[in-house]
Parts: sequence; C-alpha cells; structure tokens
Amino acid sequence: MKMENVKHRTTYLKDYQRPDFIVNKTSLHFELGEEKTIVHAQFNISINPAVNRHAPLILHGEDLNLRAIQLDGVLLPNTQYKQTANELIINDVKNNFDLEIITEIYPQKNTTLSGLYRSGSMFCTQCEAEGFRKITYYLDRPDVMAPFTTTIVADKSRYPILLSNGNKIASGEMKENRHFVTWEDPFKKPSYLFALVAGDLVQIKDTYITQSGREVALEIFVEPQNKEKTHYAMQALKKAMQWDEKAYGREYDLDIYMIVAVNDFNMGAMENKGLNIFNAKYVLVDENTATDVDFQNVEAVIGHEYFHNWTGNRITCRDWFQLSLKEGLTVFREQQFFQSLGSPTVKRITDARIVRTRQFAEDASPMAHPVRPDSYIEINNFYTSTVYNKGAEVIRMLWILLGSEGFRKGMDLYFERHDGQAVTIEDYVAALSDANNKDLTQFFRWYNQAGTPEVMVKDSFDVKSKQFRLTLTQSFPKTPDEQIKQPYVIPIKIALYDDKGNNIKLMPQKALHQVEEGDFLILKEESQEFIFDEVQAKPLPSLLGGFSAPVKLTYPYTEAELELLMVCDKDLFNRWDASQRISTNAIKSLMKDHLQNKPLVTAKTLLEAYRKLLQQKIEEPALLAQLISIPSFSYIAQDLPIVEVNALIAARKTLIQDLSTNLEEELAEVYSKSHDSDDGQLNSTSMGYRALKNVCLQYLVKASSKWLSLIQKQYSSALNMTDRMGALGALNHTNADIRQTLFEEFYQTYKHEALVVNKWLSLHATADLPSVIKNIESLLSHESFDINNPNKVYALIGTFAMANPERFHNDVGSGYQFLADRVIELNQRNPQIAARLLEALILWKRFDDKHSVLMKEALMKVEACKNLSEDVYEIVTKSLKS
Repeated sequence: MKMENVKHRTTYLKDYQRPDFIVNKTSLHFELGEEKTIVHAQFNISINPAVNRHAPLILHGEDLNLRAIQLDGVLLPNTQYKQTANELIINDVKNNFDLEIITEIYPQKNTTLSGLYRSGSMFCTQCEAEGFRKITYYLDRPDVMAPFTTTIVADKSRYPILLSNGNKIASGEMKENRHFVTWEDPFKKPSYLFALVAGDLVQIKDTYITQSGREVALEIFVEPQNKEKTHYAMQALKKAMQWDEKAYGREYDLDIYMIVAVNDFNMGAMENKGLNIFNAKYVLVDENTATDVDFQNVEAVIGHEYFHNWTGNRITCRDWFQLSLKEGLTVFREQQFFQSLGSPTVKRITDARIVRTRQFAEDASPMAHPVRPDSYIEINNFYTSTVYNKGAEVIRMLWILLGSEGFRKGMDLYFERHDGQAVTIEDYVAALSDANNKDLTQFFRWYNQAGTPEVMVKDSFDVKSKQFRLTLTQSFPKTPDEQIKQPYVIPIKIALYDDKGNNIKLMPQKALHQVEEGDFLILKEESQEFIFDEVQAKPLPSLLGGFSAPVKLTYPYTEAELELLMVCDKDLFNRWDASQRISTNAIKSLMKDHLQNKPLVTAKTLLEAYRKLLQQKIEEPALLAQLISIPSFSYIAQDLPIVEVNALIAARKTLIQDLSTNLEEELAEVYSKSHDSDDGQLNSTSMGYRALKNVCLQYLVKASSKWLSLIQKQYSSALNMTDRMGALGALNHTNADIRQTLFEEFYQTYKHEALVVNKWLSLHATADLPSVIKNIESLLSHESFDINNPNKVYALIGTFAMANPERFHNDVGSGYQFLADRVIELNQRNPQIAARLLEALILWKRFDDKHSVLMKEALMKVEACKNLSEDVYEIVTKSLKS
C-alpha cells in the first residue's frame, strides 16, 4: 500500500496490495549516544516474485535525519531519490540489490514512546504498529518479513546490558569504554516485532525444560531496586509455557526468552520475538506493594505475551486490518489459561463486564467498527475493545460451535498450514472449517459487521402437549457505517428450571447443540422457534449461560424468577447475571422516581434477596463478592436509551445506601467470617475472601461512621497491599479526618514506589468529593505526577474520566473541560494516550440534553486545536460528525 504524504489520509482494506518488494535480510547497527543515536541499516531486497512489478522502492520513515544512502555499494546523490515527510522513494532499482541507509535519531526527545526512546536511564523500543519507521527507513508493514541481525554499541558503564531479538552471537570491548553485543534472530519477522533495550539492569535467571527436552534460558531484566519483585512473573511465565504445550501442543522455539520491565510504556506489554518489553506494572509485584488484582494481571499479561509467540509471531497479520487475528485469538488463549489458574466463573464475569461496558459502548459510539475494520486514519486508534475483547468472544463462539476437540483440530491445522506466514482472518477461519468439515460462511459475519446484536426471547407453554416453545429474534442497531446487517450465528447456552430451582434435564433433540461445554440453541435466522418436548410444567429458562455470545438478550423475567436464578442456577455466571439484572431493574425504577420528583426508596423484596445471599454459607467468596457488587455507572448506561446522568447517579447511590443501612448486620458478619478465613496466601480462595471482605467494608462505612475504626484497624494491621487499598478505598468518599491522615501516611510510606504512588493518584481521582477536580488539578504539579508517563496519566486523568461519573459528569461541565485540556496538552507530546482519553466523551449523543451539550463543547474545543495528531483528529472528528 503506497503511503501518500497527505494529512489525515484514510487507509482502506479494499485497497490492499501485496508489497512490490521483499526484504531477504536485515542488519542493523546502533551507536547509542546521549544526544543522538546513529542507525546504520543494511538490507538485501528483491522484487516480490508474487507481484513481479517493476516499481519505485518506497520506504516508510518518520522524524528521521537521513545522513547517507548506498545502493549496491554506491553512494546515491540526492538527485536519485526523493524524501518526503514520511517516505523515501528510490527509482531504478534492480531485481535484487543491497541497500544501506544511515540515519540519525534523537530518542531522548521522543515523548511519543513509539520507535526508539528513553525510559528513565534506559533505551527501549515500541514498534507496533508503525514505530519502526521512526528508527530507519523500511518497508514497515506486517507482510514484509525478514531475519534480523542487530548490533548495539554503547557506553559500558551506563549501559552494561544490551538486548535485542533472538540469540546472542557476539560481544566485545571497544575503545573509550564502549562495548557491543550482536543478536541474531533466525526466524523471519515483520519490523513491528523488532526490539532493543540498553540499560543498567539486573538479570534474574531461570530455566524451563520443554516437552521435547530442550532447555530454554528464562531471563527477566529490571532496575536493580526491583529485583525481588520479579519472582511471581517468572513463575507465571513457566506456567504459561507449560499450559501452551498441554493445551495447544505449542513449544517455545528459541534458546532464550527475555522480559524487560520499563516504566514508560504506552501499552501493557509487547510480544517482540524473544525479547518481550513490559510495562513495569505487569512484571513487578510483591505483597507489600501489589494488590491481588495486580498479581492476577501479571499472570494474565505474562501469559498473553508468551502465547503471542505462536499466535502473532510465528504466524502474523498480513495487514493491520487483520489485527484481531493475533489479538482476539491470543486474548481468548489468555482467558483459557487464566481460568485454569483460579476461579473460571469470576474470570468469565470479569471478561463479560469488560465487553458489556467498554465494548458495547464502543459499538454504540461514532467509533463503532467490525472486529475487522475496513478503514482507518490512524491504526493506533484500533487497538480497541472490539478488536481485542469482542474478537476473543468471536473465537469463544467458534470454540463452542466446534467443541473443544474440533477447535483444537482446527488450531493444529492453522499452525501447520501457516507457520512463518503473514495471513488473514479468512485463512484462520478456513483452517477451522476444513479441519471440521463445517461451513463457517455465515459465522464470518461476526468479523465484518459492526454493532451489538440484540436477541429478544418470547416463550409459550402448552399444558396439553407438554411443549415448551422459545422464539428468538435477533435485531441489529444502526451503526455509523449504515451497513445493512445480515443474521449472525449466535450460540445461546440454555438450561431449564422448575419453580423450586431444580434443573430439568434436556433430552437430546434437533433444537440443541450439545457439547461438553453445555446445551446451546444456535440462532441462525432473524427469527427462530425452538421446541422442547415432554416438559411437565412451564419451566424457567436460564439463557446466555457463561455469556456464550456478545449480544444483548431480553427476556421478560419477573423479579421472583431472577431471585430464584441468583440462588439456584447451576451456571454460576448466570447467578451473577441475575444479580446484575435485579440491581439494574431496581436502579431503573429509582431513576424513574427521581425524574418524577418522587422519594427514592429501594424495594424491600430486593433487600431481602440480598439478605438471603449474605446469609448463605460462603462456598465461593470471590463469586459472592461479585454477586453483592452493584453494577457500575458505565454498565447500566449501556442498558439505557438516554443516560439521564443525575437520575442514574442518585439511583445508584440510593440503592447502595439502602443496602448498607438495611444489611449492616449481615455485612458485618460476612466481613468477620471472610477476615477469619483469609490465610494470607496468594491462591484464588484467599484472594476471594479478601475481595469479599473489602466489598463488605465499602458498604459498612456507608452504614455508619462507627465502622471508621474498623477501617483504621484493617489499614494498620494489613499484611498486604490488598487490605491497605481496601481500607483506603472504603474511606475515600468520606470527609472524615482519618482520610487525610491515612492518605498522607500512605504517600509518605510509598512515595519512592512509583507503581504504588499510581494507586494513590487513582484514589484521589475516584473520590466522590466536591473538591475532587480542584484536587486533581493541584496533583498535576505534584512531585508524584509526570505527564510524560502513561501509567500516571491513566492513574489520575483516565481514572477520573472513566471511574468517577459523579464528578466527571458534573452539571457545569468542568470535568469535560478538564479532560479536553489534558487531551490538548498531550496531543503532540503523546498522541496515542491523548486519543485514548477521548473515550470518555465520544458517547455524548447518548446523554441527556444538558450533559450532551457540555460534552460536545469539550470535543469542539479539542477539534479547534491546531496541528491535531492523526490519533486525536480521527476520534474527535468522527465523534462530532456522527
């Protein structure tokens, strides 16, 4: 695809063309300096035989100072090439030639954190999606793959560790206290998987013996003060390697696997071949500085990046439109891995909550796009919940439809066919289809159609024939592309219960897709009827068990029916789902009363339902913690045609306060039992008790100020960060004097622990206090904050915008204006982060008139800015034009 030097150019999937050239070999030589870095790149390039078209060589490049070009050993004068802002064009090249390019770059000034940049005192890279072009001129596209050899030269005292992809093949001393290391990666890879790290780092070593008996060296590199925080990450890596061998038969292929933790990173981590670069928060954990959620995130992200070795590296994307081919598939594999380590139900709840809040919101926004987008201005804007999370749900549906054995057969064929290739989503689905002799043509619509399908369910029961009938109808909300939608293939897990909550066994019949994972209705038509014979009395259906498809499902449950499912459903996910439906219905009812200026009072039946939950024996504490947690503002907002902000906030607060006041005794009892049952270990049961205890504490402090002493006791006696943060979180929305005391004590204790300080910033950002915006503005100039560090931006600014609806959506719009100002400030400094912050404003049309106008004004303020980056321009203009 030719990249024109045109501002805000749109790239389309339909315009894809194979590259005119292929790179046979890439050799890079870096001279790292304190003011500049010299990159000497050597390539052997050929005309692509699959295209066989004689065309100019067009290389991508951004922010590069070109010093010299040699073609087949001859220095080219500037009359024989053309240089634009983002391309280098060379005419009259042979069928095969050697090209040498010397560029000068300035990593110390690179605040975008894309390409080669500085993080503190170390050099590191981030090349996905298009960062390599900021290092040297190259065919920077994922379907151009080559073996890389990389030599790094640097000052030995400042940078004793020099790392790149592959295996180390040479090293040595040089003059003036400099040294070099050469790395060779024998596997062809696209440029986005290139990595380089140089710094004063310590190394933690271990080994792993693969299923074939090979020994792989495992190495984690961190700053010296963080050495003791790497042990959990190392064990997580070994678990991931073992799981992938067992679950998918995939063995690691190099002699060494390296991980580096860096403080400044736009993403979570990067799967560069053999040299993963991680955001430090997904590597560095110990019980003094990390919560249980942090430990769980380390396991998940370590697993995710390792699994990319086969689903992303060995087989990669033909173009960036195929991003979900590696990300959606790898998220699904990560989810499977994580479920094997702890509570599968709680993991499923967590994943579904992300889809129902962030992804459903994305589908309802001006940025709605299919799992495989068909166009973009800036590809960084499409590292989205749709591509990742909905993409994983699409893979999960394939797993359901094919069964676990059939899915594994399809994966084996995919690896066999496409190892070492850059492929498309069609290639992946074809492998699954061919391995199982199953037509997946209609199913492919999940990749091409945007929006969240809605499924309406109606039922009837005939006493005489003992037939129970379910009629399922799917509909398709409009999306910005105005695409006419066709029916999807939707697997809906089903179970039937009698009025006592006993499961009714479903006999094998045509209506059911029965696999190891359960019984499913497969909805293929716009409207479809399913008949169940020999049913003795009208049953209660449990639908969409395990969140078997990323759809919105409507069934006319009564409150009593939902309460029965919340207690009796054998599908534990659907117990949670019933609790969320009950809470959501209650909040909607309270919202209606608020809009009619009626008193807000929670129904006694709901309070009694939750009382029964709390009085039950605690069998799975992590699940109970989820069951008694009220849906978030964002979760409920996705179920409303128009978000009446003040009504929703008032309704949620009323429900939470009424639960706290009326269930105080039961909450205190569960808190006590959970506290006594927590043995302090890092296993799923103990983590569950801590989660349950801290949810109860959040309620108790709203019930009475007498519980403030319990908060102080928990904080002071805590042996782990989970309980400290639980105490501070419960205290966060009060004006009690103890809040300021404990917050200051916490900061002074941990002010040299950057990741812990980020938790402190997030607490300030989520405080439901009138002074919160003023407090956040003052923190922008606090010693703890750095606008150039993405983790800190997300902790303070992103958390405020996404997790403090009461104060972000205030009636004067100051929350929106604050966010707009930060987006403008970050626009050129770090466009990726600036664009992601805009997520909080893009749904402006779905809000009530007052807040909609204020949100639009904030977006217009950003749009009026000069020199908008591609990232911000695309989101703000699409949002306002929708």
